[in-house]
Amino acid sequence: MILLWGAKMKMIANRTSFSVILVLLFFQNFAQAKIETVLGNLPLEQNPNIAVQAPTTSASEIILSRDQYVISYNKSHRAPNWVAWKLEQKDIGNSGRTNSFAQDTELENYLVQTNAGHGVAPSDYTNSCYDRGHQIPSADRTDNKTDNAATFLMSNMIPQTPYLNRVVWEHLETYTRELINQGKKVYVIAGPIYDADYGSIGPSTDIQVPSKDFKIIIVLDANQTTADINSTTQIIPVIMPNLQEDGSPVEVGQSCRPFKEVSGSDIHDWEQYKTTLSEVERLSGVHFSFLPH
Repeated sequence: MILLWGAKMKMIANRTSFSVILVLLFFQNFAQAKIETVLGNLPLEQNPNIAVQAPTTSASEIILSRDQYVISYNKSHRAPNWVAWKLEQKDIGNSGRTNSFAQDTELENYLVQTNAGHGVAPSDYTNSCYDRGHQIPSADRTDNKTDNAATFLMSNMIPQTPYLNRVVWEHLETYTRELINQGKKVYVIAGPIYDADYGSIGPSTDIQVPSKDFKIIIVLDANQTTADINSTTQIIPVIMPNLQEDGSPVEVGQSCRPFKEVSGSDIHDWEQYKTTLSEVERLSGVHFSFLPH
């Protein structure tokens, strides 16, 4: 029996067995997740934007599984728990930015039919002092206008300060696309953290403002697949505070400060927010069991 056990352990150590284990974990966690429903045009287990398996969370989830991304939507926060997408060279083109912020009609129809309220409308952020902060950025889907417009659905947004959204968060987005230009492929997961009370916005003050935003970037060579993800894979986890440029949070009821973008800022400023997967899990409540910690 000991010899047989040793042989099995050697088999598990090879790449093929590792990949099989990851696939099994996908279906195990998919079954355990508290998913209320799956909307969208793709079954979750077939969505290519997921790196092996979907993240899991104790929060109730409405999954939006689409060609462009996967969103775990939290109807209590009226924002995503997490958003996952794959980025490779074919996703970057010349369609440009549609800038067409819109309510997510598919999500809205489901919420109305189940008497669960409404989806967020673009105007819900008006006079809130917060940007409509993309999780999957517009510039990661410029292959055609349909894919780009999908990133402007409000189910993909969280309240972000202009400084976070337009400076450090954008610098990391730019770095990610630079990796693609260097011959890489990446899988990305991003979402909010609510470890402090930053209040709520919207006409009914029911869109909770996150205190931080996390992102995890899994870096592969362009010719690699998710089967190649292992303990040596480059993984970049970050947690960025949802603060103004002076390091303070937005105060509820204050007049919105005019934000002036300064050219020539440090494009590497995002690096100070590097962290660990364990810390992202601890603060976000989202679990990434398929990745080495």
